[in-house]
Amino acid sequence: MTEILSSVSAMTPQWLEEALASAGHSPPPVSAVDVRPMDGFVGAMGEVVIVSVTYDGETDLPDEFVAKCPLDEQFARDNAMVMLSYQREAGFYGHLASDVAERAQIAIPRCYVNLFDPETHAATLLIERVHPASKGDILDGTTFERMRTLVGDLARMHGAYWMDRGLLEHGWLIDWNAPSLLLGIPRTQASWRSIREQYPQHHSDELVAMVDVFLADVPGWLGRFSQRPWTLIHQDYELDNVLFAEGEPVIVDWQSPMRSFPGMDLGWLLMASHNDETLAREAELLDHYRAALAAAGGPQWSADDLAEDLAWAAFFWVSVSHIPFMDTVKYGEQARPHRRFKAMFDGTIAAAGRWDAAERMRAHV
Repeated sequence: MTEILSSVSAMTPQWLEEALASAGHSPPPVSAVDVRPMDGFVGAMGEVVIVSVTYDGETDLPDEFVAKCPLDEQFARDNAMVMLSYQREAGFYGHLASDVAERAQIAIPRCYVNLFDPETHAATLLIERVHPASKGDILDGTTFERMRTLVGDLARMHGAYWMDRGLLEHGWLIDWNAPSLLLGIPRTQASWRSIREQYPQHHSDELVAMVDVFLADVPGWLGRFSQRPWTLIHQDYELDNVLFAEGEPVIVDWQSPMRSFPGMDLGWLLMASHNDETLAREAELLDHYRAALAAAGGPQWSADDLAEDLAWAAFFWVSVSHIPFMDTVKYGEQARPHRRFKAMFDGTIAAAGRWDAAERMRAHV
């Protein structure tokens, strides 16, 4: 079995040649590899780099890949225990990626090497480098037309997999009943206490009460999440995980797919990635989502049905988005990781207000 790398910086030509061959490819001899950081990317949970390859012979294999593996540090290990990120990504590329691309007509980078150890959660993945491409940026937002495309793509995936019992066959594809999620409760509660002490002005009294309700019974609420109508979701569907190649979106970072109610995806996209233009026309985006969802095999939702699902999503995201916000304060207000998570954090609060999340969730308490 090909060795799973503890750091992609340790990759050698011999390793790459063996890994490609073991994955079913037919590489010529590999004479050199060059591993370099990805411009503008700092992974909080894993190493993500560009690998340039020199082959001694003709091949159809790419001469560049994106390589990923978990970071060897405690915060990343703790997060992996809760979120099972590499288990989910390895499972997605091993079992669902090609099906999602075909059924939902979503562009997804090809995975060439997919190594994962379920006991240690060590992993190494070699994924297609989509190049040339422009990277989405939640700090800038995007045009209304591009956002409309992203919303429609999402609705097609949700509709194609609506209550699809075939997803239950994938043990790696978690739902809200996953025991590992409960491991994150102490950290979430501690972060909430810290932000209330340090930034008491950020949340209205209504939102404070809403989060307090969630944190008082996280297992119970997660159980109720799992009882809502579900589909396949990406769970981190936002502009920083989108590449635009020839103007068309390619969706990356499939570390969080799960079975869940769809507002988790749509809500997160609109919370985290809006700008003034898309926010002003959000009602059009919601109507487009409902129509595309039904056309792809999902339900005929009313505007109120979708508003209810978005309220449940806001209930969750407001209750947890303070964690990365607080974790990145140490980098300084001008550091991009903190500005990015602050934008997400502020976006969840604003969306909870315009979607009447606190009012709607009171009916379920």
